[in-house]
Amino acid sequence: MKRRKAGQSGATRKSKRVMKENAVLKNEEEEQIVVKSKANSSHKKKEAKKTSEEQLLLELEQDYLTVNRNLKPSVGLHRLQEDFFDVPCEQLAKSLLGKVLVRRQNDGTLIRGRIVETECYPGGEDKGSCSYQGKITERTKAVFMKPGVMFVYLTYGMYHCFNISSQGPGAAVLLRAVEPLDGIEHMQQERAAMKKGTKKPELKEHELCNGPAKLCICFNITKKDCNMRDLCVWDDMWVEADDLSSKLEPCHIITSTRIGIDYVGPKWASLPLRFYLFGYKSVSRVDKAKEKALEGVCRILS
Repeated sequence: MKRRKAGQSGATRKSKRVMKENAVLKNEEEEQIVVKSKANSSHKKKEAKKTSEEQLLLELEQDYLTVNRNLKPSVGLHRLQEDFFDVPCEQLAKSLLGKVLVRRQNDGTLIRGRIVETECYPGGEDKGSCSYQGKITERTKAVFMKPGVMFVYLTYGMYHCFNISSQGPGAAVLLRAVEPLDGIEHMQQERAAMKKGTKKPELKEHELCNGPAKLCICFNITKKDCNMRDLCVWDDMWVEADDLSSKLEPCHIITSTRIGIDYVGPKWASLPLRFYLFGYKSVSRVDKAKEKALEGVCRILS
């Protein structure tokens, strides 16, 4: 009887060991199934995201072609072409300084002004950008189109701001200020029409376009008429160079912080991504400390 009990005890231990081993194998198999399931799910999500992105790109291309039906301009033949705009955002923001913005009216007359202030909005992780984190929306899709496309949006529900797309998804340059050159009477009329209340004295020339919304008023830039327009081909607006713009040097450019984006936090609001031409009255806001430092450098060099 004792031997039988010992044998039964050994069989029991063996049975328990086998059951434990089977349980371990089963757990491993279940874990492998879970891992494979997660991998398949991740793969499907990536494929879905890829398909979604491809669909968005197709939609952007279709929207671009819908707005820009004429791909060969008939006027403004000396305009800057896509290779000028197809550069990193910060480089474009600096390169635009000194260039001439031209707006063609319905009667053929031209409104012209020299770009004297810009801001860089590179998209991606920049919280100051409308395209933060690369999110494409109906409002921001213009900045995801080819370089040189206009992105016009409303601010405060009534004023327009005008950007130009650059190299990189969601990257664009905001035009902050322009020095009037031609069509000043028209600019005065447009600004006067926007004033409310009592009649105010006529603005000085440098006050006409010394802000992003002001230049949009003077150049009749609206979201309805201008958003998603390609400056490389649109007959009613373009950017060109002249003799003065070709003579500008880097030392003429002041670098400062962007305006009006303190709400995104100090890290992003303090980035040196605003650029303007030193000595131009049409600049919306000067950085006196930076200008004083530049004057000191110029005295040393001279």
